[in-house]
Amino acid sequence: MLLITWLGWVSIYLVKSVVPPLLPVLSAELGLSHAEAGFLETAYLIGYIAAKMPAGSLSERVGPRRLLAASMVGYGAASAATMWARGFTDIFVLRLLVGLFQGVHLPVANALLSDRFGDRQGRAIGFNESGPNVGNTLAYPLTVSILSVWSWRAAFLVLSLPAFALSAATLLLMRDEPRRPREEAVHEGGVWGYWRVLLPYAVAHGVYNLVLRAAFTFTPSFLVEHRGMTVASAGVLAAALPLAGILAKISSGFIAEKAGRRLSITGATTLSAVFLASLVALPGGSYLAVNLVALGLTVYSFSPIIYASTAASLPSRLKATGLGAVTMIGNTVGAVSTTIVGALIDGYGYGFTFTSVAAVTLAASAVIYLTLD
Repeated sequence: MLLITWLGWVSIYLVKSVVPPLLPVLSAELGLSHAEAGFLETAYLIGYIAAKMPAGSLSERVGPRRLLAASMVGYGAASAATMWARGFTDIFVLRLLVGLFQGVHLPVANALLSDRFGDRQGRAIGFNESGPNVGNTLAYPLTVSILSVWSWRAAFLVLSLPAFALSAATLLLMRDEPRRPREEAVHEGGVWGYWRVLLPYAVAHGVYNLVLRAAFTFTPSFLVEHRGMTVASAGVLAAALPLAGILAKISSGFIAEKAGRRLSITGATTLSAVFLASLVALPGGSYLAVNLVALGLTVYSFSPIIYASTAASLPSRLKATGLGAVTMIGNTVGAVSTTIVGALIDGYGYGFTFTSVAAVTLAASAVIYLTLD
């Protein structure tokens, strides 16, 4: 199960992360502004968010194995179809569909891992959550290579192919989970009866999305436009973010055991704000790679802690729904902030925009520290 859910994340992020390194070429060919480029991420997140809450009930009805396999076929097909896109509207609709099919993976997979691994769920979820970073790390150089050999359209097709193979493997190799007694889900108000427990994690996930969407979506364009790098060099260097995140996510469970959930989460958000601001505050040079590694280590480290803490606080039948609620709120912040960040870059430049995101993140970190037990 852990291998399949981990590979699921790798496949998801090969499809999801194809857009940022292609943005300079894609925007030039189709005439997209920074705001429109950011709105493509918003389209993805609209679909991603819409799938969160229904994921738990769908998993109960059709089974997590079938749901995960169907979602892989769905987002693979939507991404492959982007090769025929003729403009902003086509890509917007297809990215929305990609997000819709990919949105079920996080709550369903992490709920399964929470039940299966018990006291070791923090480490299991931490390893599982390293999958997105592996996918990101592979997606950047693969996308740039495919672009240089063929075209941006071919990149969407080629990077969608692993999803179809993994769907077949999921159906063949992953066993169905046993049905749990209905009594486990009995709680006054259902998952909303746990809102006091879930709210701090939802806010923390919102901060995570704010910094991550701003940094990951616009770093390649920042390196090209603000630092004068080539598209190929920017794509390779930007891969430092998700590459560093692999170590951050695997180690996050161990760090949380030593430092505690509150200090781990707020420490990571504070340092993420500092390293995001330093990208524009310091002059360009060789430090950029070190800065991006530091930003990747901090921004990616606290999401597994959020997911494991959320799952551990809920009964089995409510875990997927609770995770869906927390990530729905966080991803809503991401959906809104990406378009706003793109518009701010259009109007005020990267310096003002990244510094403003860092300031908001520092303020939110203080709130999280005061409200998280």
